[in-house]
Amino acid sequence: MKQLLEYRADLLARLARQPGELAEAANAVPEAERTVRRVSGDYTLHRLLAHVRDLEALAFLPRLRRILTEDSPRLEAFPSHHWSLESYQPDEPMTGILADFARAREAALALLRPLPSEGWGRTGFHPPSGPRTAQWWAERIYTHAREHLDEIRHAVNTSSTD
Repeated sequence: MKQLLEYRADLLARLARQPGELAEAANAVPEAERTVRRVSGDYTLHRLLAHVRDLEALAFLPRLRRILTEDSPRLEAFPSHHWSLESYQPDEPMTGILADFARAREAALALLRPLPSEGWGRTGFHPPSGPRTAQWWAERIYTHAREHLDEIRHAVNTSSTD
């Protein structure tokens, strides 16, 4: 049990650090390149940050809230991320995107920090994945942002060595 508590405390700390890490990595990309240079497939840095923010605020956070407030909710499946592409605003300030991401992350942390052990085990049914716990969603929230953070860092490091 002690190891599980330590793991969850570490997960919360990693989740709390990510908004700052994402901002630091994003700010390493020269301003002139943020809307033109590809950092992940067809995504520019700006578009990728909007995607990360949108999933955090519009998909992950609502799912986590439902799991923690409803008994075994059936969660919505997103067949694709076209909803995020359709609402993308290329002129939106990057600072606003990062601030929105940080607010959504803090809201998730506010739900997770006070959870008793049994709260981490609350489940919701996610059609593509099946029953998933609050802990699974916390881990998914972390890994999604981490994957994209790694892409940004790779793009920055590749550029600096060219």
